[in-house]
Amino acid sequence: MTKRTPESHYVVTRQLYSEDTFVDEHEKVQRKHKTLLDHVKQYFTCSSTRAKNAALSVLPIIGWMKLYRVKEWILGDIVSGVSTGLVAVLQGLAYSLLASLPAWYGLYAAFFPVIIYFFLGTSRHISVGAFPVLSLMVGAVVTRLVPEEGPSVNITALEGLTIDEQRAIVSASLTFLVGIFQLGMGLLQVGFIVIYLSDTLVSGFTTAAAVHILVSQLKFVLGLTVPGFSGPLAIVHILERIFSQITSTNIHDLVTSIVVMVVVFIVKELNDRFKSKLPVPIPIEVIMTVIACGVSYAFNFKENHGVDVVGKIPDGFEAPVAPNLQIFQETAVDAFPIAIVGFAVAFAVAKVYSVKHDYAIDGNQELIAFGASNIFGGAFKSLASSTALSRSAVQESTGGKTQIAGLLSAIIVLIVTLAIGFLLEPLPKSVLGAVVIVNLKGMLMQVREVPYLWKKDRADCVVWVVTCVAAIFLGLDLGLAVGLGVELLAVVFRVQFPRCSVLANIVGTDIYRDRKDYTNIYEPEGVKILRIPSPIFFANIDFIKGKLWDAVGFSPLRVLRKRNKALRKIKKLIKKGELTVTYKGLYVTGSDSTLADESEDEANLEDLDQPVDFSGLPVQVNWNSELPANITVPPVNIHSLVLDFSAVSFIDFSALKGLKTALKEFIRIDVEIYIVACDPYIIDKLKSCKFFDDEIKTSIFYLTLHDAVLHILEMHPPLTISEKTFNSINGPPYYGNNILRSREKTNWRSKAGRHIYSVSRPSQKPDARDTPTCPVFCLTGFHHGSAAIKGTIHGGKASVFRRFLFGTVQEGLQTTQGSSRSSQGFCHSFCCSPQRIKNAGLSLLPVIGWMKIYRVREWLFGDVVSGISTGLVAVLQGLAFALLANLPPGYGLYSAFFPALIYFFLGTSRHISVGPFPVLSLMVGDVVARLVPDSGPAANITGFEGLTKTQQKVLVASSVTFLAGIYQLALGVLQVGFIVIYLSDTLVSGFTTAAAVHILVSQLKFVLGLTISSKNGIFNIFKTLEAIFNRITRTNVADLVISIVIMVAVFIVKEINDRFKSKLPVPIPIEMIMTVIVCGLSYGFNFEERFNVTVIGDMVNGYESPRAPDVEVMQYSAVDGFTICIVAFAVAFSVAKVYAVKHDYTIDGNQELIAFGASNMFGAAFKSFAVSTALSRTAVQESTGGKTQIAGVISAMMTLIVTVGIGFLLEPLPRSVLGALVIVNLKGMLMQFNQIPYYWRKDKVDLVIWIGTCAASIVLGLDLGLAVGVGIELITVVFRTQFPRCSVLANIIGTDIYKDRKDFMSIHEPEGVKIFRIPSPIFFANIEFFREKLVKAVEFSPLRILRKRNKALRKIRKMLKKGELQITQAGLTSLGHESDDTYEDEDYVEELDQPVDYSDLPIPVNWNSELPCNISVPPVNIHSLVLDFSAVSFIDMSALKGLKTLLKEFIRVDVEIYIVACDVYVFEKLQNCMFFDDEIKTSMFFPTIHDAMMHIMEKPPVYSREVGKVWNYLILSKDLITQHHFKHTRMLMRLFKEVAFFHQVSTKTGAKKTKVP
Repeated sequence: MTKRTPESHYVVTRQLYSEDTFVDEHEKVQRKHKTLLDHVKQYFTCSSTRAKNAALSVLPIIGWMKLYRVKEWILGDIVSGVSTGLVAVLQGLAYSLLASLPAWYGLYAAFFPVIIYFFLGTSRHISVGAFPVLSLMVGAVVTRLVPEEGPSVNITALEGLTIDEQRAIVSASLTFLVGIFQLGMGLLQVGFIVIYLSDTLVSGFTTAAAVHILVSQLKFVLGLTVPGFSGPLAIVHILERIFSQITSTNIHDLVTSIVVMVVVFIVKELNDRFKSKLPVPIPIEVIMTVIACGVSYAFNFKENHGVDVVGKIPDGFEAPVAPNLQIFQETAVDAFPIAIVGFAVAFAVAKVYSVKHDYAIDGNQELIAFGASNIFGGAFKSLASSTALSRSAVQESTGGKTQIAGLLSAIIVLIVTLAIGFLLEPLPKSVLGAVVIVNLKGMLMQVREVPYLWKKDRADCVVWVVTCVAAIFLGLDLGLAVGLGVELLAVVFRVQFPRCSVLANIVGTDIYRDRKDYTNIYEPEGVKILRIPSPIFFANIDFIKGKLWDAVGFSPLRVLRKRNKALRKIKKLIKKGELTVTYKGLYVTGSDSTLADESEDEANLEDLDQPVDFSGLPVQVNWNSELPANITVPPVNIHSLVLDFSAVSFIDFSALKGLKTALKEFIRIDVEIYIVACDPYIIDKLKSCKFFDDEIKTSIFYLTLHDAVLHILEMHPPLTISEKTFNSINGPPYYGNNILRSREKTNWRSKAGRHIYSVSRPSQKPDARDTPTCPVFCLTGFHHGSAAIKGTIHGGKASVFRRFLFGTVQEGLQTTQGSSRSSQGFCHSFCCSPQRIKNAGLSLLPVIGWMKIYRVREWLFGDVVSGISTGLVAVLQGLAFALLANLPPGYGLYSAFFPALIYFFLGTSRHISVGPFPVLSLMVGDVVARLVPDSGPAANITGFEGLTKTQQKVLVASSVTFLAGIYQLALGVLQVGFIVIYLSDTLVSGFTTAAAVHILVSQLKFVLGLTISSKNGIFNIFKTLEAIFNRITRTNVADLVISIVIMVAVFIVKEINDRFKSKLPVPIPIEMIMTVIVCGLSYGFNFEERFNVTVIGDMVNGYESPRAPDVEVMQYSAVDGFTICIVAFAVAFSVAKVYAVKHDYTIDGNQELIAFGASNMFGAAFKSFAVSTALSRTAVQESTGGKTQIAGVISAMMTLIVTVGIGFLLEPLPRSVLGALVIVNLKGMLMQFNQIPYYWRKDKVDLVIWIGTCAASIVLGLDLGLAVGVGIELITVVFRTQFPRCSVLANIIGTDIYKDRKDFMSIHEPEGVKIFRIPSPIFFANIEFFREKLVKAVEFSPLRILRKRNKALRKIRKMLKKGELQITQAGLTSLGHESDDTYEDEDYVEELDQPVDYSDLPIPVNWNSELPCNISVPPVNIHSLVLDFSAVSFIDMSALKGLKTLLKEFIRVDVEIYIVACDVYVFEKLQNCMFFDDEIKTSMFFPTIHDAMMHIMEKPPVYSREVGKVWNYLILSKDLITQHHFKHTRMLMRLFKEVAFFHQVSTKTGAKKTKVP
């Protein structure tokens, strides 16, 4: 290959571009993006061709039957069918025992589903039938509904049947329901869901299943009678029973099992070792079964030795039965995971063989096929079917080519069932158990993956271990759900906590890397560059803001507020005459002000967040200089902040609001913001969501980091040495408004007035590993040898030079040892010191911190007023919210008193009002209504004995509150307060809206004066509405009129409070006023007796004695308690955060969890129910002057006075008043429905989260609704990264910029090169999507090409051997008649995936030329593939394997691979995971696309060097650069006309160059 000299450079000279100037100069294609309606229309558009294809796809048999080669395939199918049939018989008998069914039902599963799959399935090689994991999952359901000990579940269809018949009915109905689920998913085209089951998760799950299977077969191996168990810890119960009976082991069963296992194991190992030499594997299981069956019959094992045998096998099939709907209801939750697991396993196995044999399978059609198979099989009492890898391996390895082999295996099963089944009756069950156990070897050996995963990818290791452990102890269904949840969380977690880094310039280049990784770097003074290597969404926006503040070293909001406070003080001092403005600045004329720095007037706090306003001053203040009168403002040592968005693939609506706020905070303290390399789709979204305004403009977006830095250096030229010396004496420079700067800006513009970007750097050999010894030139910056971005200015042009970097940047530049940092950070987390202990102790009692700074004179009066006002509201809300909890109103006062006292000492928020919250009260009420219903008996709980119904309700409420407190306390101690970030603004909005609907419906009975028992569970809201409408004619008019009057009056006055809040000293307490008025009227006119109005009645008089929570109640409400815990903390933390930001102090999420945990536990002991905070009550506490939690204590004292002293005055208060007050306060939550149209226009994914959460919470209840909402939210995050907008890039002519080729007109695509951008992380769920997009981009499948080439090479070798081909100067020439294009030999299919081997041929083959003898190989029109990894922030183990396989496929068809802009952490992971080998090398990694393209264009033999130079000329400059490229125009014309595509023909005598015709 041609070598470049180290002195060669590449030069780029172009305009300096922002996004705006780039779009202005380069015409953009206005693409019309399809709307949702367009997609719907396209999906439902029908044509004759589409209808034909759809019809044919339903019956795939038509497709492969047309291609069936009878002479070549029929013998293999027959042999395969017979072999597979024998295995299927044995496995069917064995796996039916796993399902707790008689053995013969396993034969049904090997027959009926196979018949249907023959017609509908798309895989030609899998063997359909029983699968051990599915059988075990079916068995868990069977034993739960029909246990061996005790009565079966109350189902009408099971009456009068034997236990075996009952179990058969349950199994058949469950299988039928599984089929319905699979068929439904297939029709809905959701076959892609299988990709959420990663290799890691499936490995952990199947290992756990193997453990379950092993334990379940021990009873057969040992000859014990052990009943089946189901549910969590079932495996523990089984082992307990086995060990308790271990002395009763049947020795004959044990010996038989050991012999069978040893023999089968040995022969299977021999089969694996000599599989290439054996025509078919030795059917050792069948042989041992026949032998054991004969020995058992001869020696009468059953009678003589008490061995349990298979027993009577019916002759023929049983009559079909209809499924039972009651069983459907009992098994709906179990059937869905069985449907998913069955399809996932079958699809994974089918995919392996479809890739191996080069045909396509359709996931949706596979769902339809298995759905129909299970429905048909379920009707004939079959087990749920899938496929077993071992059985499919037999079918494929013995010569099976199509499902005709499967059909023949079903016929073998049919023969056994109808004719010779009786011969299997004496077979010991211990033999079946032994065969099952010995076949578990493969699954159990997956445990060896754990150490490997721990070393290579700990996130995947966590997924594996958690899935396996959960599936072992919780059961396979719950374990699968837990594993899936952990897997999704792992993806979210990786993008939630990205490795943000501060970048610096690599000296002598236009490349920017993490400043911690390199020594030869330059950081422009006053500039910070932060890279955000992940999408920005609800769960990481706060993390990114924190990283941003860490990078710049200050909080912009705090600085802004300090400046505005200082400005207030300066204005006051000037007004008083204590400060005078002179030409030198501000001069103190009087004594220093005695005003405290922090005691500024806190009225109109919102003004502190506005831009600094100098309008009232004759000068502007230099905030970085020394200020007079003891005024201190934190310095800001940067003038520009650059955010690298190259890896930001999406941004959701919650994050968008947070990002806009953060950027405005920086802009308002005179820090210029620049966003670089932002995806065009994100810019479009920002525009559509009105992100831009007078402060944030589109001009902040730049194409590249180097463009932005060049612009910054032009706007803020680096200081000279004299200026640095002056500043070292007189203080730091000011980077604020330019009018205060004393020096003029350097003009960096060309004569045409345009900013010029110019780069030139010397090239470097691909294997170079050291920084070149020649002098390094870089951007204009510091002179006199300073480490800086250095360059020259010639005639107004800024010329920038940099080296041409090959391979990884890590190879060309010296790096620091980054690995030690992680270990140091780990050690630092567990280091302890006296100061740290002291801080930890003080953090547990935050009251000490704020009490030290308490200003009695200034704050006490406000706290007293606020406490009294909040106390009045708390009393009323306590009474009202107790009704939501299905408790007497007086218990609401307890909730407003006890928790507030504990929070005073432990809470970190100074402004929230702790007490009842309507949503929590409703959730507690659901638990109370479920355990102690108004109509019907209470739950069977020992602690309820001797208690009245009201006392039972109070016990339930206090117990579930205590449990929620335990959860909160534990989460706080474990420092997992960050979990609240998973509840995004969108989710909380949808959830609280649904809660408001529930609250509204629950209060209708009070407003209407109806007596309706509380409903609970799924659809409870509809049941309540049904009961209300049934009794609507019994409405109490007095209650209704009172409610309407209350709601109207309160609504009007609340609107007045909102409109005139700035003029009112305190809000009008209209709720309390109306309560007092109605209470007086009710007492005066005796509403209870005269109008039959339901009143509060007897109020609590004082406090009841504390009581311990009931453990049984806590067991019944464990799931509810956790949901209440999360909702309570999320609401309280979000409200506390609002006021902490407003009043400029910090709150600690973990300490808040501890505070609320302790508050709920203490309150529950005194019979209060779950507390959080209410936004309305907190708003009263803050708006009336509350400064600290002293206001909260005073409000608790108000509640104490009412409870102990004057509570009796509230007894005549109608409950309809409380209901009306609750409803009118729902306005804010119900108005959130207005967000739906906005979300529809701006972010449809967020709309799905909102509607999904709201609808689920309304229909399913708040607890399940919240779980569904969180699940949808996490799935949307995965979904956005799962289907990224991959694009093919092209060069913008005259620049070194590469954009989507569909977006711009002035582009150039080098011939034979594809540049493919991957705008997301690569992980288990999107590796296949990425593969499909890449294959579509290059327009061929590399694996198919490779196999075609190897098949063609086999044919060429045969023809050369026969003398039918001859080698001439023109190439390969056919002699005589051409060989028939028959089907190629498929032996050793694995060899087709290996690199093309020309070792035994005299010449290599030019695959793009015309080949003789009907040999056709699809052409490959590219020679180089460039993958842009700039947005790939992580890659997991599943994706890593897929990526390696894909790259090798391209390399083996002579396509060179180049990966550019790869993150250093991703590169290190590839190295750690042995990604590189003889084919995939580190030399394929380049720092930029342009570096890779320069390397490609200079590489022979694909192009000559001259053609590469022509391309360089086209893309590098619009100006003529004659010195480095062409001496004569004639040469340019000749190159374009005459230079052709060459290929090299190597011979033993030498190399010969030949033109391709």
